[in-house]
Formats: sequence, structure tokens, C-alpha cells
Amino acid sequence: MWTTRSFSAPSTRPDPPVKLELTVGFPSDVLARYYPNGKLGGLTLDGKVPGALGQLVHLTVHVERPLRDFEVKGQLAWARHKGSLNLKACYGVDFIGDHDRLLQFARAELDPSALRLGPRLATDLPVRITHGGYTRREFLVDLSDGGAFVRSPDPIPVGHEVELHLRPRGALMGFTLRGRVAWQRNTGQAPGFGVEFLDEGSGGRPKLEKLLLKLSST
Repeated sequence: MWTTRSFSAPSTRPDPPVKLELTVGFPSDVLARYYPNGKLGGLTLDGKVPGALGQLVHLTVHVERPLRDFEVKGQLAWARHKGSLNLKACYGVDFIGDHDRLLQFARAELDPSALRLGPRLATDLPVRITHGGYTRREFLVDLSDGGAFVRSPDPIPVGHEVELHLRPRGALMGFTLRGRVAWQRNTGQAPGFGVEFLDEGSGGRPKLEKLLLKLSST
């Protein structure tokens, strides 16, 4: 008596994409990890390669200042194993899509309006800017809970920290906000620089919220 056995064919479904995260401090840190090899280039990540070479990747890049997140598609392209105290383990993720905006952001090629987290309110408030031990008077062109644009014929370089001293019209007391220059405009009829406010525990934030509420109602 003959018996038959059935065999299931091996699965041909590809492995699901590996979900990865990369956190960097500033846009320039993205460029420090960028390599031009391959068709579109890619990013170097630290650690042991989390899958087989060629496996698809969904990479989330977190930039802390200014705070932005980017989703990038890629694949695991190469791996370097730890060989000495000066040679750390790392691997490469080649881009296969959705990388243009990330690189434009890292190279400061995006229009500043595309980087804002919230809407800004037009204003013309006088402000004192402290930078490098010196204080000068300028004007704010717009303001939001995340930053401001300062009109100035002499923009402060990108990455420098500043203090903005504000006293709204009609207010008896002013307040101070700390920030970092995120971008600058040196040409055109309105030169100046954009400031991203830094998180802080001082009393400036509640006063800023009250000022924004007042500006939005006028």
C-alpha cells in the first residue's frame, strides 16, 4: 500500500522592514553621518547591524534642535565589526526613498517657513538681543511659541545662543527668552535671523503665551 505525503513550499515572503531610530543634536550631525556611496547615498548608524544585508529599513531620524522628525526608507547595505578600541561597530543604511527633505533640511536648503512647528504672528515689537556679552536693539517681525524672526542688518550666525529681552507695549515688566539662531537671511529687503526658543524652566514661557494671546486677538 502506497502512502503519500504533502510538503509545504518554503515561504517566499520577504522579511518585514526593520524599524530603526537615529537621534542627532543638530542638522549638521546628519551630514556628518551621510555617505555618497550607492545610488542615493545613505547614513551610518552605530552598533551591530540589526538584520541581514539587503533587508528593508524604515528609519526615523530625530533632530533635537530645531526639533524635527523625518521618516526615511532604506536598506541595510554594509556592516563594520569592532576591530580595535578606535574602530567601533557600525553599519550603513542606503536610501531608497523619502530622503530628499532630510538632506535639504541638513544642508539648510529648505525655506524657513517649512521648518516651523506652529504659526507665527506678525508683529513689530522692539527687542534687546544679548549675544557674546553684548546687547543690541532690534525688532521682531513675527513671533510664535517656538521661535521668532529678528529683523537685523547684521544677522547673528546660525547655531549661536542668544537672549531675547521683551517688554510688550503697555507692560510694566519685561521678560527674557533663551534661544538659538536656526537660520539667517543676509540678502533682500528684510535681512535678519530666525531664533528657535530653547526649553527652559524660567518664568518667560507663561508671559510669552499671554503675549501671543494678546497679539492674536488684535
